[in-house]
Amino acid sequence: MSSVTAYLGDLDLSLFHYINGLCGQYLALDHIANRLESGQLKGLALSATFGALWFQRAEDQFRRRETLILTLVAVVLSLVVARICADLLPFRIRPMFVPHIGYQAPLFHLESYFENWSSFPSDTAALLVVMTTGFWLVSRWWGLAWLCFTAMAIGARIYFGLHYPGDVLAGALIGIAITIAINNGFVRHRIAWPILIFEKQAPGIFYGLLFPVLYEISTLFAFTRSLRHAVTHLLLGF
Repeated sequence: MSSVTAYLGDLDLSLFHYINGLCGQYLALDHIANRLESGQLKGLALSATFGALWFQRAEDQFRRRETLILTLVAVVLSLVVARICADLLPFRIRPMFVPHIGYQAPLFHLESYFENWSSFPSDTAALLVVMTTGFWLVSRWWGLAWLCFTAMAIGARIYFGLHYPGDVLAGALIGIAITIAINNGFVRHRIAWPILIFEKQAPGIFYGLLFPVLYEISTLFAFTRSLRHAVTHLLLGF
């Protein structure tokens, strides 16, 4: 068992070196990877794709919207599972902070506040793979486009040393498993169907809530997390 673990660890590190080895070689490549890794691009891509599929006319539009609603639910569940795993499993330092690992930094200063966040599993990978899987279930073409985008965005995080390949693989498996698991008739009837009925009855309130939800999802609930930390600090002093 220990030999298998050691082999997987060596493979993980070798794949990391293969991708990160390109970092810091060409300024243009560093900037391209930085754009692919940016939360703004992820948010724009997510909102644009979701909106296009939501309002696209189709015979099975109600069914497609059910899938999109369940995709958002899967995102929340996947991020919760990924965060629980990160908190309960042994802490894994992100490769960019590990000394003498052979890490190559980009040719510009990379802002990072992830020193105290475990690298395993990747919640960003979970988010992107959930959206890719959900969009694939709605439209094969959009799913393929998101598969390409997700591969590049996840690759950029390995490129900059934010994750090992094993981190993103674990996050991806969490995202796929949860998305597929909740896409069934029982969950559709209990969750997606009532939400879509509410959309018909009160579209103003529905879309007023949908847009900030999409924003929060695209930022991995950055505002919600900062608000939670602020409330915790205020009430408990830490």
